[in-house]
Amino acid sequence: MSLKSVKVRFAVSLASNGARAGISCLTGLLLARALKPISFGDFSFLLGSFFALRLLLDLGASNAFFTLIAGRSRSRKLFGIYFGWLGVQFVVTAAAIMFFPGGLVRWIWLGHSRGLIMLAFLASFLQQQVWLTIGQIGESERNTVRVQILNISLAAAHFGVVLALIVTHKVSIIAVFSVMILEYILVTAWAFGWLRPEHTALACEHGPDDADYRTIIHEFVVYCRPLALFSVASFLYFFADRWMLQQFGGSRQQGFYQVSYQVASISLLATTSMVSVFWKEIAEAHARDDLQRVAFLYQRVSRSLVMCSAVASAFVIPWTRELVALVLGPSYLLATPVLAIMFLYPVHQALGQICSIMLLASGNTRSHTLISIPFLLLSLPIAYLMQAPRTAMPPGFGLGATGMALKMVLLNIISVNVTAYVIARIFSWKYDWLYQVVGIGSSLALGAGAKYIACFVWQPVIGKVSLFASVGLAGVLYLLFIAGLLWFQPWLIGMDRGEVVQMSQKVRRAVAR
Repeated sequence: MSLKSVKVRFAVSLASNGARAGISCLTGLLLARALKPISFGDFSFLLGSFFALRLLLDLGASNAFFTLIAGRSRSRKLFGIYFGWLGVQFVVTAAAIMFFPGGLVRWIWLGHSRGLIMLAFLASFLQQQVWLTIGQIGESERNTVRVQILNISLAAAHFGVVLALIVTHKVSIIAVFSVMILEYILVTAWAFGWLRPEHTALACEHGPDDADYRTIIHEFVVYCRPLALFSVASFLYFFADRWMLQQFGGSRQQGFYQVSYQVASISLLATTSMVSVFWKEIAEAHARDDLQRVAFLYQRVSRSLVMCSAVASAFVIPWTRELVALVLGPSYLLATPVLAIMFLYPVHQALGQICSIMLLASGNTRSHTLISIPFLLLSLPIAYLMQAPRTAMPPGFGLGATGMALKMVLLNIISVNVTAYVIARIFSWKYDWLYQVVGIGSSLALGAGAKYIACFVWQPVIGKVSLFASVGLAGVLYLLFIAGLLWFQPWLIGMDRGEVVQMSQKVRRAVAR
């Protein structure tokens, strides 16, 4: 089987993302425990602020870049234009940090020094813009295997460095940002040299599409114009969330939210593995006007990924308090309700990512913008209401990280289903929603039932064998329950009974070998 087939690329992406997610999650948990909630909250706020700023400055160009190079091979001119745009973003942001008045800098980043802010920006730029571009170039040529090898290597190297900092008692926000900068510089240089020979557009000065610079810029403008307002709204959404949580709740609440978000995101493993592969296939199928394949991919992938996320989240939700006490320690016990709520977030976020890709990869950027902006703007007053103290004017509920989690989950459910409905109207197919209710509800019920039975056999005690025995027994029971659910209701993952039988036979043959 070809290394560039969809199945192989998804399997490789899933396996490597599983390894990388495990390594990254362990690294994040080590950092959270070593830095404690307050310092970890400051670290998360600084990185989060530049993630938001990236959305503002990018203006959708990164989505346009990947869609254009994924649809067909392009010449060096297109790459040169996009790299130049990245350079403009870097210079503008660095100049703002260096030359904005001190009072404005302190207000935006809530009292952090320029030096620390600059370190956070450099680390964020290399991680979220430069490294993202490297991955897009590799995926555009279906070089998933090499891209994932690079991702795992980077995650493993970062884990080793962070562990060394912790063991030598030299871990700090400055140290972590510094090593991130060095790591991304080194691995980017290595990646560019390793991927370049495989990429025809970068290997040759002239590609199949040798349009002039003005025409290529026009392609970017046409794609990005509907996304410009969306970029502004996204920036306000992400930055205001983090800023208000830091302002009203403080660094501790920021730390609680970030560690909860990071742990809960493990449930998005299958989704993050499929994103680039799905984008490439949808863009190519749509460019060929193969709407039958577009419909098949959308239904199969959306149902499967929602169920994968639901199955993962539903198992760990009943064990949230035990997980926090054992892994993060007593300083994070107050984060238990935040984490329990955030475990629900990846379920609809999986569908949200697929819906966004459907619109972006098919060129329906205007629809994506018109749907997303109202929800992004609606999030601002809701975020204030959830986080502002009762003594503020106007008063809020003062829920801190818990309020942030509630807002994220509820708005996500509504916005994702509105987007799915619009996609159904655009492509003239039936709006698909029943699998969400049945799949998610069944998974939650089975997860709670598995814990109840396991704890009836072994009453868990933190840090003792009985806890692991209970979790292990619950895991076995839960997998059996889920297998039974999918056997009798295969439509939850977009399959029929015959396909499930065929898949189970392949698994048995693989195990027998």
